[in-house]
Amino acid sequence: MPRITSIEAAVKAGGAELVGVRVFDVRCAEPAADADADSLFVGLRGARDAATLKGALVARYGPDHRVTAVSRPGSRGQTVRSLTLAQLEQVADMLPPVSVFVPAAAPEQRPTIAGVRAIMARLRSDAGCPWDREQDHRSLRPCLLEETHEALAAIDREDWQELASELGDILLQVIFHARLAEERAEFDLDDVVTRLRDKLVSRHPHVFGDAVAKDAEAVLRRWEELKRHEAGPERAQDLLHGIAPTLPALERAQKVQRRAAQVGFDWAKVEGPLAKVTEEMRELKAALGTERPGARRLEDEIGDLVFSAVNVARFVGVDAEQALRLTVERFVSRFRAMQELAAQQGGTLEGMNLAQMDALWERAKDRE
Repeated sequence: MPRITSIEAAVKAGGAELVGVRVFDVRCAEPAADADADSLFVGLRGARDAATLKGALVARYGPDHRVTAVSRPGSRGQTVRSLTLAQLEQVADMLPPVSVFVPAAAPEQRPTIAGVRAIMARLRSDAGCPWDREQDHRSLRPCLLEETHEALAAIDREDWQELASELGDILLQVIFHARLAEERAEFDLDDVVTRLRDKLVSRHPHVFGDAVAKDAEAVLRRWEELKRHEAGPERAQDLLHGIAPTLPALERAQKVQRRAAQVGFDWAKVEGPLAKVTEEMRELKAALGTERPGARRLEDEIGDLVFSAVNVARFVGVDAEQALRLTVERFVSRFRAMQELAAQQGGTLEGMNLAQMDALWERAKDRE
């Protein structure tokens, strides 16, 4: 490594102070950089070093990011040249050794969490965005839910590029909520990350400790046990603690049933929940003969029937939420196909009777 005086000289030529600058020798390791901090790359000796450094930095900062190249820093023959990263090959014309000072990128140009945090802070400032300044945790609640559903849709389509975008939207919600809390001195994003780190370590004692987990099911059981104990002694006694009441109903039903099954409150064979479905169907039919439409008893009986169907799905290893989602998508696809077929015949579904629509439904199924 060069003498500290040459490092100081190169940093000074870049218009910065040595404190906080990250220093890398390009000939000792693959060039790396942190867009959130000033960096100094030392030891360049020719076109190959320049090309390698350019390739590493352009991808992170962009070709127009300005840097300072310093030839023989700290010596009487020191020369300084301001360049963009696109022009970095020009350092090969300078007398070696050459140091390149790379200032931190502007917050809105940093492909890092710190950069996004800085952007959010600006959006929430008096000089920021009126809409962003008006938001609070409750007003953002629908956004978090919507972005989550859009990510799930990308997964269902197996559109991985779209998933990357949707996960970014979810991350935005996390950063937004953390910023709101930081402004009120409640917590900040660092607290969120710290709690996540601690949770991952504490709930994986079979990885970070001496515990043993033979399979995924054992891991899940241990996770739920630890989750209850972390909530405190009173909540630790509640086997259903931690199941959010705002979950989609099918998903919540599955989680409740799974927790109950962990202590043995479950059927021995699938014939048990199947028989329960038949029983609930009989009770619903009986209620239909005596109750008016929309009656509370009908609501209860239909709820019992669906809950029993979810139990069957859980018992045979099917995610009821996903199963119903796929069924709805099949119906949507077939119904749209029916509309197309009706239009090809010069008509619409509104002008057809049920028998005609049933015929189109079968044709739509055949097209699949």
